[in-house]
Amino acid sequence: MSRGDLLHRMEEGIRNRVPAAGNRDNDAYLIVRLPPHVREMNRRSLYEPVMVAIGPHHLSSQSTRTMQLHKWRLLNEFLLRGRACILLACIEVVRATEHRARSFYGETLGVESDDFVEMMVLDGCFILEYLLKWSENNGGFTHRTSLCVYYDLLLVENQMPFFVLRQLFSLRIATTDMVDQRLLDLIFRFFSLLDPPGQLRCAGPPTPVGAVYHLLHLHYQRIVMTPEQRRPHQLTRLGASSSSNSAGITSSIRARMTGTTTAPFAIPCVTKLQECGVTFREKESPASQFDATFRSGTMEIPRLVINGGTTTLLANLFALEQTQDCNECTVTGYLLLMNALVHTSADVAVLRRRGVLDNLLSNDDEVATFFNQLGGVALFDHRVHQFARLFRDTNEYCNCRWNRYMAVFKRDHLQSPCSIIKLVVASILLCASVMSVCYIICRYHHACS
Repeated sequence: MSRGDLLHRMEEGIRNRVPAAGNRDNDAYLIVRLPPHVREMNRRSLYEPVMVAIGPHHLSSQSTRTMQLHKWRLLNEFLLRGRACILLACIEVVRATEHRARSFYGETLGVESDDFVEMMVLDGCFILEYLLKWSENNGGFTHRTSLCVYYDLLLVENQMPFFVLRQLFSLRIATTDMVDQRLLDLIFRFFSLLDPPGQLRCAGPPTPVGAVYHLLHLHYQRIVMTPEQRRPHQLTRLGASSSSNSAGITSSIRARMTGTTTAPFAIPCVTKLQECGVTFREKESPASQFDATFRSGTMEIPRLVINGGTTTLLANLFALEQTQDCNECTVTGYLLLMNALVHTSADVAVLRRRGVLDNLLSNDDEVATFFNQLGGVALFDHRVHQFARLFRDTNEYCNCRWNRYMAVFKRDHLQSPCSIIKLVVASILLCASVMSVCYIICRYHHACS
């Protein structure tokens, strides 16, 4: 093959196989398939829809075929709402941004233009009408299926671009300046009523709609990101800052790396830490679900009610961080911490007694397996993850001989009322013996003088 033929072939490959992202490179690869190493090490049910498929990745799923019929019904009901919300308007508004919507997906989709636009209109109108019916307390179908739909809408591969939802929603709102707020209120009302029990949410206003990629990303902002991270001028990816603040971020990360270069990669499990004198308790008034701290031999962790829904949400929030740029990787760090603390069911039992975990799964072994599988496949920088300092402080505390000696003393002599009474009696007898010896010595010394 000549040099000219090779050049021509590679130029053709660039034109045909590389989707042009225009001036919106930040929109590219925001909805991607799960990395194989994550999928293979965990239950597929954590990442696959049960009832409704959104977007192109799970169109062929057997379990979601029944819902396809309901999608068309809800599309029709959505079109009957609002002002001039006709089907042609929905098609045109989606077709005008088809290229941008395609760029959100992390692969070249083998879907024709008309099929892609139909999918976006059908899925987007279904989601909006479903949320509207739920907010109107329109019982029946939406309330019977709400839990399944809630978790399906928060799967990492089961997403559609949020801006498409906004454009479709704007077709039924008379005042365009109220579109963003009314759409967020609609979604948050649905989320807040179906969130798993005990789930904490970060305080502060939500990110403007323009900085939301999809529904899972919006949920990530609700329960993971701090108000500072949700500021629109700072946000580009999950927790990363824009180019205007890149120098500050770089220096911040460099400072953290300098301070934690020798940070340990792991800490002992719960039962081992207890032997070193570490105590565990539920953290009161935490900033978020992932706000764990270690101070003076006490590790405080927010209470986590763990059930089937919690495992699904944690797994998909973790997968979102693994597929996007994120400086903090808050969920990844939390799962790394729990993976280090929980090795067996005995460790889970200790955390349950201390109020850190409420286990609603079948047994404690299932909880330990969940944390071990997710934590075992996490890809991250050990030097700068969220709990690097906690790891270092915990190991320093455990490596102190005095702390270990005190832990052994408390375990052997202060474990029960009987052992405490024995210790007090022995101490009294020892004091009496010492006083007796001192008295005899003093008396002997006085007699000699």
